[in-house]
Amino acid sequence: MAEIVLNDLIQEYGTMVSSISRRMLRDEELAKDAAQEVWLQVIKSLPGFRADSKVSTWIYTIARRVVSKHAQDERIYSIRFLRDYFHQGDLKVPFYEEYDKKLWIKEMCDKCLTGVLHCLDNESRLIFLFRDVAGLPYDDIAVIFSQDKSAVRQTVSRCRKKLRNFLKDECMLFNPAGMCRCRMRNMVAGINLPGEYEKLRRLVGRVNLFLESEKILPAKNYWETFLIDG
Repeated sequence: MAEIVLNDLIQEYGTMVSSISRRMLRDEELAKDAAQEVWLQVIKSLPGFRADSKVSTWIYTIARRVVSKHAQDERIYSIRFLRDYFHQGDLKVPFYEEYDKKLWIKEMCDKCLTGVLHCLDNESRLIFLFRDVAGLPYDDIAVIFSQDKSAVRQTVSRCRKKLRNFLKDECMLFNPAGMCRCRMRNMVAGINLPGEYEKLRRLVGRVNLFLESEKILPAKNYWETFLIDG
């Protein structure tokens, strides 16, 4: 068995594990703690890894266990609650000297997308993220969750449908022609953020808002932060 180098794991999986944690947990500090705990568990388990499964399946199984534990107290929102929230008055912009408007708007959109995902129960949300953000095969997800592959497919299909039905009317990033009334609408339009998504869609030939967001919104790698600060 080839030697597994920790730095290689960080480069290949660090950002994605951080993305999974960030989308599962609304509190960024809690998401950071979860991602870093995944890293600690990887270090602890690495000497005993015997390649009985793929490295990716092994790491994401650890991520599933750790992130699910941190997500136990996450609140699940109804579609009605989310609509009422997004239809509130315009969000106040920060007032400080070094304010980067475009970055701030992207950060707010990132938080909104995480909030939207909380219309899904914790396990369904995590399965959806493994499939549509991490891009894992259904077979691998079935192993990670100890479920039948057909059950995983059904969960992903239900999640996609629920999110699509909400986003097509409520999010101009997903549907520029929709009747979006989001309180961020004017600011998002002002920096032409929908244009960035449309450009990416033309390149990849499909619409997957959450995967696209990983390429457009500010990327975070809590694993590297842990190594630097640790």
